[in-house]
This record gives sequence, C-alpha cells and structure tokens, in this order.
Amino acid sequence: MMPLAHARRSCVTTKIMQQRTFAFQGSGPTAAQAEVRLWCREPPEAQAGKTLTWQLDSGDASGGQQPPDGAPPPAAAAAAAQPAAAGSNVAPQEDPDLIGLDVWPASIALCRYLANHPEVVAGQQVVELGAGMGLVGLLCAALGAQHVLLTDYEPQVLAHLDKNAALNGLQKRCASLRLDWRQPAASLAQQQQGNWHRIVAADVLYASAVVQPLIATLRLLLHPEGVTLIGHQVRRAIVLDPATRLPRLEDSDEPLEKFKAACAEAALQLRVLSSRETCSNRDSDPMVLLAVGGPQSRLADLPLLPSES
Repeated sequence: MMPLAHARRSCVTTKIMQQRTFAFQGSGPTAAQAEVRLWCREPPEAQAGKTLTWQLDSGDASGGQQPPDGAPPPAAAAAAAQPAAAGSNVAPQEDPDLIGLDVWPASIALCRYLANHPEVVAGQQVVELGAGMGLVGLLCAALGAQHVLLTDYEPQVLAHLDKNAALNGLQKRCASLRLDWRQPAASLAQQQQGNWHRIVAADVLYASAVVQPLIATLRLLLHPEGVTLIGHQVRRAIVLDPATRLPRLEDSDEPLEKFKAACAEAALQLRVLSSRETCSNRDSDPMVLLAVGGPQSRLADLPLLPSES
C-alpha cells in the first residue's frame, strides 16, 4: 500500500448547535442514574450509522501533517445512543469543520460503562483528553468525581466546555485546559503531572499519527496507580490499492493496533474491558473499551462491561 494520510473531514453539514440531554441508566448493584445536558452539534440522521474512514495519498492537500490534537476521529456520529432530545433550543451557527462540537458514539459507550460502575470515578481526580463537548468528563463529575479537568486543543471547543459545565451546575468541580499532545508539559503545571488517578478519553485514536503523542501525554499525566479508560469505535480505512487503483478495505483498525503496540513498548498495561459484541450497536461500527495503566495500576480490578441484550 502507498503512504497514507487522513483527509480532513467535513461530513457534518449542519451548523446548528442544539441543547441535548443525554440520560444514562446503569444496571447492577452499584449502578447509577445520571444525565448530562450539552450544547453540541447533532449530525443529520442521514449521516448516522455505519461509517468508514477515507484516507488519501500523502501528496494530497492534507500535506501528511498530523490532525489537530484533541479532535475526534473522522467519522459520522451514530444515532444508536438514543439520548433524550432536549427540545428546540438552538444556538448560533458554528464552523462546520470543527468536529469537537459533535458527540461521538464511543463517548456514549464509555458513559454507559461509567453509569454501570460509578465507583470507578467517584471521589477521583479525573482528566478527560480530547473532551470535545465534555460528555464523558461531565458525567464523571455527575457520578461523584472530586474534580474533573476537561482538555481539548481548539479554543472554540474549550469555550463550549465551560458553557456546558455551567449548564449542568458543575463549574465548581470542573475546569478546562488547552492541551497540545505534542507538547503536553508546556500546558501542565508541575502538580498536574503524574498525579491523575483517572483519565478518560473517547474516539481519540482517529489516526496513526496521534498514537505516540497520546502515549507521551498519558505517561506524563498518569499516577503510578492511575488508570486510563478509552472508548473507541473500531474503523477500518478505505485505501487506494496502488496495483489496481481501486478502493480497498483495510483488514484492521490501524490506529488501534498501533496504539496497542505502543502501550507495550512504553511498559503500559492494556486490558480490554469489552468485546466488540458487547459494545456494538446494531446500526453503528463496533465499540471497544480499553483500560491502560502502569505496572501498579491493578487493571484486573476493573469490572468488565456486562453483555447487552
């Protein structure tokens, strides 16, 4: 295969910000019920469902550069989450290419896990990477996290994070921070490094180019006993076969596989908390929930996600 670079995605055609309510009802002896209200952008229904990542030759307009840190992957959001709509509240128009304004299916899957097992984040100091509109981080706060740091790269996204924290009355326990994974130490105070017992992230493995910066950021943030929870929507890229000049579906999710290998190289443990069948929704690509931590992180103590009917 020829060298590839992810194309910049602009699949979301609507520019309207809406206020939506995401309700989560866990099941099991320790489960919790919580809801999060967000100003976010909702892709049109026609773009929901199964999606694939298109990749282009590295000589295209993307220039082979890394995608902006903190952004979700290039795929349309699925409707399978089925959150409760919050009515007709509408905000001014936004940049249609700023994909951090959308809510992505992997964040829904991760939130479902947390609603089933709120004890994983209750009383903890939590940081969310690539927070977007902050669904996962704000749910952590609603489930009893002591403090949540919501991080992203785009200033416009950060402004909405603050707005959404206030919308849920969580501004006293939530803060936002602009974080560049390529230079994480430049954004973090000394006391913020190596002290986080919980890191959460959803749909951050959107390209192979972000794997090493993400690993470096995790190593800088994680407490020796800390755990990172990652929700990921499995995608296989469509690439151009140089021999036939025809599109071809890759055999695996390259960013995910490279992340697994990079964790091993960095002496980070990795545990799959869900199988593809457990997290997959009928109308969307498969979901995987991962736990990542250092040698002292005791990943085996984390509960697995129960099978869904």
